[in-house]
Amino acid sequence: MRKVFRIVLLSFFLFQMLALEAQQPVQALREQQSERVSDERLANQFYRNQEWEKAGSLYLKLYQNYKSQHYFNYYLNCLIQLEELDEAENQLKTEIKRNDRAINFQVDLGYIYLLKGEHRKADRIFDQVLKSVSPERNQIAVVANAFRSRGLYEYALQTYDVGQSNETVSYPFYLEKASLYQFQGNYDLAFENYLLQLDYQPQHIDLIKSRLQNVLMMDIDNSMADLLREKLLTRAQSQPDNLLYGELLIWFSLQQNDYEIALIQAKALDRRQGEREPQILELAHISMENRAYAVALQGFEYVVNKGQNSAYYIPAYVGYLQARYLIAKQQNEYDIAVYNQLAKDINQAFGKLGFNTELYPLVITQSAIYAYEQDNTADAITLLEKALGLPLNAYEQALIKLQLADIYLFTGEVWEATLIYSQIEKKLKDEPIGHEARFRNAKLRYFIGEFGWASMQLDVLKAATSKLIANDAMKLSLKIRDVLMEDTTGKALKTLSRAELLSFQQKNTEAQQLLDSLLLTVQNPVITSYTLFSAAELAVDQKDFQKADSMFQLLFETYPDSYLADEAIYESGLLLEHNLENLTLASERYQLLIDNYPASIFVAEARRRYRVLRGDNVL
Repeated sequence: MRKVFRIVLLSFFLFQMLALEAQQPVQALREQQSERVSDERLANQFYRNQEWEKAGSLYLKLYQNYKSQHYFNYYLNCLIQLEELDEAENQLKTEIKRNDRAINFQVDLGYIYLLKGEHRKADRIFDQVLKSVSPERNQIAVVANAFRSRGLYEYALQTYDVGQSNETVSYPFYLEKASLYQFQGNYDLAFENYLLQLDYQPQHIDLIKSRLQNVLMMDIDNSMADLLREKLLTRAQSQPDNLLYGELLIWFSLQQNDYEIALIQAKALDRRQGEREPQILELAHISMENRAYAVALQGFEYVVNKGQNSAYYIPAYVGYLQARYLIAKQQNEYDIAVYNQLAKDINQAFGKLGFNTELYPLVITQSAIYAYEQDNTADAITLLEKALGLPLNAYEQALIKLQLADIYLFTGEVWEATLIYSQIEKKLKDEPIGHEARFRNAKLRYFIGEFGWASMQLDVLKAATSKLIANDAMKLSLKIRDVLMEDTTGKALKTLSRAELLSFQQKNTEAQQLLDSLLLTVQNPVITSYTLFSAAELAVDQKDFQKADSMFQLLFETYPDSYLADEAIYESGLLLEHNLENLTLASERYQLLIDNYPASIFVAEARRRYRVLRGDNVL
């Protein structure tokens, strides 16, 4: 029994000794790893602080202990910063002797020779690297990246060319070259290679869009956009059967708010492929939402002309009639016959297609013609109330009610109007239509002089998801703030807001008297610029287009730094183009806006109109 006990005891001690011996290497490894992490952190800190000597000694120690090229690269950079180029050369030669296939070290050695001014030696090394690169995609990428890391972009491009020309590689490196050209600022070749990649791998269209969008984000003068537009148009024309270029051109045009080119291309695709009516209708609606009404009209009319058998005929015809009205308003059409004809066409549409939910948008257009053009608010209100009896969804009902509230405000029933606005806002507070109701309610409060309440609502609306609502809220908020800062009594703003309400209600004589009194009695650049803009808008309502243009011109020439200057130039251009028929001067206005206010929200449409007036053939 004792013998057995001794054997068990001896076995236990042997097991403990073996366990201790096994733990020693693990513990040593942990300590070594802890020391490595500590040294690396300290080296990185020295490097960030530009303490090159301290960082270099630590990186060298790390490299010698762990042979990671990452450490050697940092060590080499420290030597370069310390201008110890001979030491860098010696270290690189030593490493190359150890591994003559380490191409990164050879590229770095050539770079050191460049820094030392020994260009022939550098060129010889770089040429040798290019000749010796293996015909493998990964190896070519490694060599090209080595050149790129030292800013040797031309040699990186030559590396890609070597791979591209070698049949064994079977990969063209278009994306890599495009990225490099982009980094160099050679956007012509960058775009060319991105489009070549699209030819090579069409499934990468979303990636190409993303890359192109990144380039265009740096486009401060639209030169890149113009270059890309030209390339896409050329390809779309020369390769009409390649639908990808048509899709890419539509995408690009929408990015640039160039709705006309997007629509033209969508129609071209429809003629070749068919079944593009939904896309054309979508583009028409996008154009209408962005106030490019003429483009919207073209889109709707194109679908309408396909005939009543089309499944999209009714929405297209509704949009067509809406666009006609919006164009008439945009062009300040004063011929009542135009509106009478449009009202007749809408009534015929109700008779032929039925007074139903599909045609409810025409109720809004027709009520506007009744109230604002034919001075028939009673019929306008009756029509809107009739439409509320249709089985409309909450959004559609809200649109009808918004129009109803507007007409109540027009007739002077302010509290009836604010009640309806509030109902819509409460019911659909998180929807864009709810934001629109909130904005119109804030504007109503501005009209009646409740500036504090209006400002609170406008501050909330500045963050609205709809860009148009956010912009409109910002404009009105700035007007209230700017004028009150110049006249803390609020008297000038009350006069201005009252004049604008009277103008909205088409009480033009009373509105004119108030604006004239402001221009005569208030000598303040900020208040005067806002008054001039309102006076110009009133002159447009009175069909005195020459006076309106002179007011806009006085504003942007006298107060070029005004928040309203860019809009005044744009409105002047529209007047000259559509009402005063001075196309040369209209072009000059649009060019002035493009050159002097490139960040303006009106630039995209001004550029489109400028190209049309210049006679450009967009396709």
